[in-house]
Amino acid sequence: MHKDKEVVLRVLQKKLRINERTILEPGYVTEIKVMEPKLQIKPQVLQTMIDEVAKLNPRAADTKPQDLIDRRYLAEIEAGGFFNQLWAEKR
Repeated sequence: MHKDKEVVLRVLQKKLRINERTILEPGYVTEIKVMEPKLQIKPQVLQTMIDEVAKLNPRAADTKPQDLIDRRYLAEIEAGGFFNQLWAEKR
């Protein structure tokens, strides 16, 4: 998503069956600002989601964001240098 906007827009056009870029473009612009390039999951984002679900199901309020995050695989990917290689051309 961060490397090739045109590919993203073509995929969205195909998957959403929306051919008008004027509809897709604002969504892309909004989402690219919040999409984490290194796939980090921020606890505050999960908390916002938990708060919304808790409005319908109060038991959700007992859930802690940290209990939903498992960084094992992400840590392995980072240790292998994947992100450094992927984003090297952006530096």
